[in-house]
Amino acid sequence: MGGIMASAGTVDAQAVKGPDTVGTDTRGWDGAKRVNGRKRHWVTDTLGLLVVVLVTAGSVQDRDGGRRVLARAKTVMPSMVVVWADGGYAGKLVA
Repeated sequence: MGGIMASAGTVDAQAVKGPDTVGTDTRGWDGAKRVNGRKRHWVTDTLGLLVVVLVTAGSVQDRDGGRRVLARAKTVMPSMVVVWADGGYAGKLVA
């Protein structure tokens, strides 16, 4: 399938409250958001289209989940060379 491949995108995360039916092995406490549940980490292209999403326990730091979701995004869209992130992704994520 041909087409234009995005060269830039964004990475972000969202903490989501987990109901009692969600096992404690797949949820955790996000102290920053004060939520006990899961966290969705995602990468979108510059049009806002989803490239990849990763669901983790809420206790996973944004930068750690970001590292994992960006590694997956790199395999899906290798043309993406610039990714913008907010302050929750302090430090160096990728080379």
